[in-house]
This record gives sequence, structure tokens and C-alpha cells, in this order.
Amino acid sequence: MRKTTALLLSIGFSAIALAQDYSAAKPGELLQVPLTSLHPTQAAVGYDQIFYKLGRFANERNKLFDEYCEANGQGESASVPGDADLHKPDSFSCQSAVGTRSSEMKTVVIGPQGKLFLTDGHHTFTVLMEHPDAGADLNMWVRVTDNFSDSADMASFWQRMAQARKVWLKDGNGRSIDPQQIPAQLGLQHLANDPYRALVYFTREVAYDKPRSGEVAPEFLEFYWGNWLRSVMPLEGYDLSDRGDYRDAVEAAAKKMVALAPDEIVGDSGFKARELGGYSSIDRKELNKVAGRKLNYATRYKKALAEGS
Repeated sequence: MRKTTALLLSIGFSAIALAQDYSAAKPGELLQVPLTSLHPTQAAVGYDQIFYKLGRFANERNKLFDEYCEANGQGESASVPGDADLHKPDSFSCQSAVGTRSSEMKTVVIGPQGKLFLTDGHHTFTVLMEHPDAGADLNMWVRVTDNFSDSADMASFWQRMAQARKVWLKDGNGRSIDPQQIPAQLGLQHLANDPYRALVYFTREVAYDKPRSGEVAPEFLEFYWGNWLRSVMPLEGYDLSDRGDYRDAVEAAAKKMVALAPDEIVGDSGFKARELGGYSSIDRKELNKVAGRKLNYATRYKKALAEGS
């Protein structure tokens, strides 16, 4: 089935029109698929993280190609000519072959009817869907972690996903939801905004980082941090459209994160602070870099959106 799909795509058929069944895919297998074939396992994303990326890519074109290459497990981009096109991989080059750095690839679980459920990569792929030079029909490589296609029905599938901690059943305000409330597609028009998820993104390398000492980072790691911050830090006092205020919010969140003891459980996550990559102190240099670059791009992009609406 996958070979047939690839052939049809190569001669111009629309990926959206093709019914794809990946039931035979095995854990560890790499699949090249259109973004439209990926089903979310969460109902919200941090919009400001996406706005930062879109704002930066508009000014630093090569970073868009870095994003593409990294998601495909190829390191960063190596050569990006003026006529490079994400839809034509032969028009540019990455540092290495697809899957060389498979641990950096986005991941999927195979569900009933061979459908693909994305468990890591909602932000990256939403950025690519929203970018004018990429879009919903862009083909990307993903790595299969589990095959639950033999689930009796969707209810039992979601039960297995919950037991494996491969679904995030909260909305953008941290309220519990049912799996049926998760959107069927990626994209800002489908996924809600969780401001705490974006806040945690901006504290990365300031107050935490994904574990790199042989431990596997939990799926939805940033949501665990964000859900805890929601319970201890109101955002109403911060203007997240103002870079200075946003920096203050990031610093306040970072202070709360590093104040946790390494073996302290983070909220109701069941994970210890060290398991979620928590630091013991704030990295001030990184905080200044976040304020100078990431928050600058994010707030400028938001302002442009507001002025254009």
C-alpha cells in the first residue's frame, strides 16, 4: 500500500484523496507521509511557540529548511539555494540521510484502520502546515513507536494510548476532555491555544531541558510542566503581547521550576522534576537570549497578525 501511495504521489495525485492504511508498519519503521494524514493526540498547542517560528522563518529562510531536515532526522540543512523548495527535496540538501538521527524524529502510533496518530511533533508540523512555503500537503518522515491497529475499536485504542501516556486529554485551559474532543487534523484552525504550553517552551534551556543522560523524555513533557505552572502561577498580570512583560513571565515561571527539588513530583504528572529535565538554577544567559530572539519574533509576529486582522 505504501509503495502504491508513493508512486501515485510521484505522478501528481493528491495525498488528501488517497486512503492510506499503515496497519503493517512496525515499531521503528520510518514512514514518509503527507501532513494531512496525521491525527493529533492533543487538543491544544502553544500558539506563541508557533508564532515565534513563523516570525523567525520569515526573516531567516534557512531556518525553515533546518526545521524540515531536523524533523526528518537529517540534522540541519547543508545547502539551500535560492530556488530551494520544500516540496522538492532534491532542490536542497541536509547534513545527513533521512533517519540518521532517528531519536530526533517526530513519532506516531498506528491506530485502527491503519491511521497515524502523532505523539510528538504537533508544534513543528503545525508550523510547517501554516507556512506558505510548506502547507498541509507537504510530505514528512515520521518514526513509528507502537502499532495498536489491532485494537477492537476506538474506545479500546484510546484506552491503550492513555495507559501508555501517549495522549494528552486536556484542553487549552487545562480542563479534562474525552478523546472524541481531540481535533482530527493539525493546524491552528483546529487546535486550541494553551498559553502555559508556550510559556514552558520559552523556559527551555533556561529552567529545564529534555533529559539527555540516557533517559527517554516522557511524551507531552512540556504539558506536564505547563499544567503544574497553571496551578501555581496566574498569567493575568502579564501582557504576553509585550516582550518585556513576556520576559518577566518566563523568568517567574523559571524561578518556580528550579525551586523544585530534583525528586519532587511535578503536580499530578507522576514524574519527578529531574525526570522532566528540571534545572537547579536559572540559566541567565539563556534567559537573555530567549528575550532577545524568541520573544522578539513571537511578539512582533503577534502584532503583525493583530494589525492585519
